[in-house]
Formats: sequence, structure tokens, C-alpha cells
Amino acid sequence: MMRLSLSLAAAAFLAGCGGVEEDVAVSHDGGHAMSEMAPDAAPAPLPDDGIAPVINVRAAWMRPHPQGRDVTAAYFAASLGAGTADRLVSARIDGADRVELHGHTMDPETGMMQMRPIGPQDIGPAGPLLFAPGGHHLMVFGLDPVVEGQSVSGVLVFERTGEVPVEFDVRSTAPAAAPG
Repeated sequence: MMRLSLSLAAAAFLAGCGGVEEDVAVSHDGGHAMSEMAPDAAPAPLPDDGIAPVINVRAAWMRPHPQGRDVTAAYFAASLGAGTADRLVSARIDGADRVELHGHTMDPETGMMQMRPIGPQDIGPAGPLLFAPGGHHLMVFGLDPVVEGQSVSGVLVFERTGEVPVEFDVRSTAPAAAPG
């Protein structure tokens, strides 16, 4: 009975993040590194190539809050408009207590998908940095409930570029221009 309650609790928690049942596949190949290091491990600083990176963000959206919860998930695609590399180190969303970079991993002992914080994520010229349902995402904690049709302001913080303002549209499904 205990294992069933833990499985149900895990399923409810995953639902707040977009869940593993989503059919959006996220490819992390394409030449840029998708770091799986612990969130407290510091990667080596990026080399300065003499070109200030420019980050373009598109298809930023956030799920409405699940009934009675103060946690939700947010997604986006970021690409380099100039420069050779940058690194997403954190994110903030107005009104949220905290925002964490999260990913899904398979627990080899239980065979269940788990969410966990991930470390900084590198972005390079080979392809966009994708945060999409079923893959990497922002976990948003302590935000007052948001509903479909609203938008929420935030920032993505990059190692070299600094703060990049982002407007997250609140919606139940990914926008047509969303990565996937």
C-alpha cells in the first residue's frame, strides 16, 4: 500500500511539471551540451570569444496551476543570435518564491521517472536550448495561481549575456511555434 501511495504522489507531482505521459519528444542532440550535473556543481566558466552573446527566446509559456497547487511548469526555446556560447544559470518569474531548472530522469532502482533539479545548461550555435513538456522545464514554486490567457513576466539569467526578459503566456497546451 505504501508503494502505491508513493507512486500516486509521484504521479501527482509529475503532473505539475507536465508529466511523463506527454507525447512531446525533446531531442538533446544537435551539438550543444545538455549538462546533467548537480545544481550545486559549478561548471568551468565559458571562454570569452570576444563577441557578446545575444540570446533570442521564443515560444515561452507556462501551464495554469493545477487545482489547489502553488507549483507549475514553464517552457521556452532559446537560441544564440550572436556569439558562440552561453549558459543558462537560473531563472526568475515575477511573484514566484523560487524557480528551478528541472529535468526528468529514470530511477534505475524503481524504474519510475523522477524530476530533479539540473545544473546550468549550455547553449551553442548548433541548435536551440529547449525546455519543453516531457524534458527540461522550469519548476515555478509559490506563484499565485495563474489561469489560461494571462501572462507572467520573468527573466532567464545567462552566464555571459546576463538577464534576458521573458513573457510567459499561460496556456494549457504548447503554442504552435513551441519546440518539440
